[in-house]
Amino acid sequence: MSEEKKYLEVEAKYNADDIDRIKFKDLAKSLGPKSFLYVESTDVYYLRAENEFLRYRMPSENRLGGDEENRSELTFKKKSMDKNNWVRTEVNLRVDKNDPFLIHAFCEGLGYKKNFSIQKSCDIYFYDDADLVYYTVKGEDGKYATFVEIEADESLEMTQEQAWEVVQKYEKLLAPLGITPQKRKKLSLFEMYVKEVK
Repeated sequence: MSEEKKYLEVEAKYNADDIDRIKFKDLAKSLGPKSFLYVESTDVYYLRAENEFLRYRMPSENRLGGDEENRSELTFKKKSMDKNNWVRTEVNLRVDKNDPFLIHAFCEGLGYKKNFSIQKSCDIYFYDDADLVYYTVKGEDGKYATFVEIEADESLEMTQEQAWEVVQKYEKLLAPLGITPQKRKKLSLFEMYVKEVK
């Protein structure tokens, strides 16, 4: 498999402000996840080009234990030139034991400038072929928004077509909550919260 395909992320996002968290949880659990994770974290976004950015996911604010203890990641993301944000290049590096000031200096040294940060609380359900996420975002303006994501499991190295079949499968399973192809959001979190560069 080519390097480009290996790091291809296929996911769909939906507004969930009107989806009850308990109802989502009940449905997600009924689908038999292999594991579950609740995490709170802060994501800092660094911008260099209109469709290219770094996201620094700071160490989680809740103790997770095991391999996930104090996990943090630096992620390179690049949007495809499509008019949506459902397929992207994404490369994740774990940076757990690095000081946040070092990560900031590294990003700035590569020419990326800090643009904004958001706080997230996430319920993540892991299945054999996908992850389902229900999460709340707090922006720098103090406003909250809630989203659901369906993401095909990148580790399976599926083709883009296979990954879309997985997304569509979970859309059908989540349809009772109002999750449908017509409600896919075209904008990523980055595009929703990015500040205009002057």
